[in-house]
Amino acid sequence: MFNVDKIIVPTDFSDYSDSAFQKALDLAEACDAKIYLSHVVADAPDIFALDRFDKEGQKKIMKDLEKQSKEYFEEQIKKFPEAQKVDIETKVLRGIPSKEILSLQKKINADMVVIATHGQTAFEEFLWGNTASKIIRYSKCSVLVVRKPKYS
Repeated sequence: MFNVDKIIVPTDFSDYSDSAFQKALDLAEACDAKIYLSHVVADAPDIFALDRFDKEGQKKIMKDLEKQSKEYFEEQIKKFPEAQKVDIETKVLRGIPSKEILSLQKKINADMVVIATHGQTAFEEFLWGNTASKIIRYSKCSVLVVRKPKYS
């Protein structure tokens, strides 16, 4: 039997992520599962090796981004009254989004990832890649891909 106890929901706090969070809430409520609502703060590129000059400034920026992410989590969760019925843990991760989500999946032994896709064109995906496609390709658990309805 297919059993779901731990669900990772990556979020960028967009409407697309709200759609994925809604699906995950429905699934978590039906399966009595825990949701790990996760946001990845991407590392800034090391252009000009600025980290050698202002490490404290970079730490402050990261701390501010993490604080802001926690506020965004609260706002996102408040949009869904049914979230009160589900065990939700928020996580702010740092690094490359696809790698951090896959690492979290392994660390908590997740049963499912519910992720939104922005519906990039094939050319856009070729140029920039796509977090959802990387997670689908390398995930060790089931992945539910949620598209925002085209005509909503």
